[in-house]
Amino acid sequence: MTTEERRTVITTAAILLVASLIRVGWEARPVPPLLAPDTTAYAELTAETDRLLAEEERRNTPLAEGERIDPNRDSEVELARLPGVGPALARRIVESREVEGAFRTPEDLARVAGIGEATVARLRTVLDLDDPPEGLGRGTGDDAGRPVALNRAGTEALETLPGIGPALAQRILEVRRARGGFGAVDDLLEVPGVGPATLERLRPLVSVW
Repeated sequence: MTTEERRTVITTAAILLVASLIRVGWEARPVPPLLAPDTTAYAELTAETDRLLAEEERRNTPLAEGERIDPNRDSEVELARLPGVGPALARRIVESREVEGAFRTPEDLARVAGIGEATVARLRTVLDLDDPPEGLGRGTGDDAGRPVALNRAGTEALETLPGIGPALAQRILEVRRARGGFGAVDDLLEVPGVGPATLERLRPLVSVW
């Protein structure tokens, strides 16, 4: 190898070494993200997670000795702490008080689907019914001269309609709950026991809202 060739090889090797070092340095550099992290969304998610965990912990906290729950005012989380009452039944209790009015005696809870005599007996000593509020369940559309509002009426209002007894009124509430509300009066045909003749008899007496 001539001196010139040796010089060329050394120069080429040096260039390749420098290029390699530059590439390694370039690839190792910190690369800023294309989009800044959404810290607000992360904070909101963290707060929501903390809230749900706190609710779950509270829901699983047994009642203290002498503690009572007010079925007319307490939240679903508090109601779910009652013995034998879980989240779904607590939700139905809230729906019942908003539509059908306040619970004034332990026996009134039996109007809620899923609560029978045994459950009422178990809850009797842990319910706070000393001061039932006024105004719950109003606006159900059962005022004299006004149509009964199918999506807000309770069993008492429904039973004022011709041909609607306690059993049929309960089925109307069950279908309403299952479908998320009635979109039209004709939806009553989905209720077992309501046929075309009954529907036509009810049509002028009811409304959706």
